[in-house]
Amino acid sequence: MTENQTNQHSQPANSGGGNAAHPEGQRVPGTFRKTRPGHFASDSNVSHRDAPTQPKPIPTEPVATVPEASAVTAPRRFEAGSRQPASSAQPTQPKQMAQRPAAAATHAKPTRLPIDAPFERTRLLLLALILTPLCIYGSLPSWASMVYEWWNTDDYSHGFIVIPVTLLFLYLRLDTYPGTTYKLDWVGLFPILIYGVLRFFAGEQFMAALDAVAIWFWILGVVWFFYGWRAFLWALPSLCFLVFMFQLPYSVDMMLRGELQQFAAKFAAAILQTVGVAAIPITNTIRLSTMELGVEAACSGLRFLMSIFAIAFATVLLMRRPWWQNVIILAIAAPLALFVNAVRIAITGVLLENYYDMVAAWTAEGQSVSVVADVQAGRITIFLALGLFALFVWFLGKIFRRVEI
Repeated sequence: MTENQTNQHSQPANSGGGNAAHPEGQRVPGTFRKTRPGHFASDSNVSHRDAPTQPKPIPTEPVATVPEASAVTAPRRFEAGSRQPASSAQPTQPKQMAQRPAAAATHAKPTRLPIDAPFERTRLLLLALILTPLCIYGSLPSWASMVYEWWNTDDYSHGFIVIPVTLLFLYLRLDTYPGTTYKLDWVGLFPILIYGVLRFFAGEQFMAALDAVAIWFWILGVVWFFYGWRAFLWALPSLCFLVFMFQLPYSVDMMLRGELQQFAAKFAAAILQTVGVAAIPITNTIRLSTMELGVEAACSGLRFLMSIFAIAFATVLLMRRPWWQNVIILAIAAPLALFVNAVRIAITGVLLENYYDMVAAWTAEGQSVSVVADVQAGRITIFLALGLFALFVWFLGKIFRRVEI
């Protein structure tokens, strides 16, 4: 508003009697008075008697922006000695607070990297075509020895399915894949270095089992070097399943078999005595009333131990339970295997002691009655072992349930 416009507004009030029509100290509301050049004050709030040189501006309450989601408006609070609300000093605070979650979500670091499917397929194909033949050729004596044991030793006959099952585990866990990494991780050369050291030491000491185990470190190093540490940690549980394809060192194998044979003979004799069959354990032999039942090396329970532990490990990988339940599942494998093996020997003793004629009728010409009884008992105990293990896992899940709070 200019000065001329101010004089035009003030002329009608002065021409109509001015101070005569109104008491002293009052002016016509709506008129303006010039306080200093460029500033004007309303006469409705300022008296001409004691007009200050610089009038107080009329306080205006800023309109605070309220988020649309809030249905209830909080009451305004006034500070002592002030006509303005306490929140007027920061009128944009509600808006800023409403924008904080969006800003935090924008700057949050992604937990998984994006997956480049064409690049992953190409890399996997090249590694399979180049490094797989290289691995087989570099450790050809070890691979030949393992295949021979898988084919001729019943305790390690499961070795043929270990690699396909490991690949199946990796495929079933693709939903948790950490993402594509394009850079090589040079730390992955450390397991490859361990592979070379183990092969050198195994060649010097003529340890075929150690030379075979070195292959596992070579596989770990390849995955770490080409896929990065994130993918290495993701694949490590599945790659640990590969240890079941290696045979134990000869000295360890014979020591375990001797201890397991004696334990199986004592445990089976106790079960036979419980069901009313006379049985006396003598080292790795059970003396029955009509014959002696020998616990051979093949009946030591090592096969059951390896098989059930492999099943427990697969259960841990696929079911994804809490870590403490996984520990319990892995820990129950050994006692369950020893118990089932003792039950198999006890069933064999019962068949030979009480049902010898029936088993002899099943025996073909040239076969041993005790071998046929052992085979029939083994078929029964396989289903018994699987049923007991499944029952234990189900019971463990029923006792400890996950509850969301």
